[in-house]
Amino acid sequence: MTVAEAYLRALKSRGVDWIFGNAGTDFAPIIEALAAGEAGSPDDFPRAVEILHETVAVAMAHGYWLMTGRPQCAMVHVNVGAANALMGVINASRGKVPLLFASGRTPITEHGRLGSRNIPIHWGQEMFDQGGMLREFVKWDNELRAGEQVVDLVDRALAITQAEPRGPVYLSLPREVLAEALPDGFTVPAEPTV
Repeated sequence: MTVAEAYLRALKSRGVDWIFGNAGTDFAPIIEALAAGEAGSPDDFPRAVEILHETVAVAMAHGYWLMTGRPQCAMVHVNVGAANALMGVINASRGKVPLLFASGRTPITEHGRLGSRNIPIHWGQEMFDQGGMLREFVKWDNELRAGEQVVDLVDRALAITQAEPRGPVYLSLPREVLAEALPDGFTVPAEPTV
């Protein structure tokens, strides 16, 4: 199981049925996991909807919560994707709408790992503090740094987003970490870990 697959399984098992997203080169492991899930066990993953603009993706997650009372996920690509989504995140913050806002993270390794930088855009889109542009409008932000922590971070994010006062949270997802294989026997617990 890859970290990306565990991420998607954790979201689904915690009630996230939809990912409203606008992906880039940083989301290849997510796309591969979704494709594998469609071929094998599609009910184990949220349904992904490609949205043409990031603010609209966040607005759709916002609207889904308004209709159902269940937070969903908006995922965008690194740098300009997160910047484009910022207006939607501000709206969710001011409306106290719980949602998991996630973005890709430019690969940080030059070579040697699956998912390392391999095209020029990976240098051009580097941000040294991507969360900085969002921090004023989210209750919590974090970055997935080790694959084994993926379920804990999803659980923490969803718990914080729904705690009063509700609001969006931010999770940065580096491509190399998403591409990692998890240790044999790794499972996504049926119940939240935090």
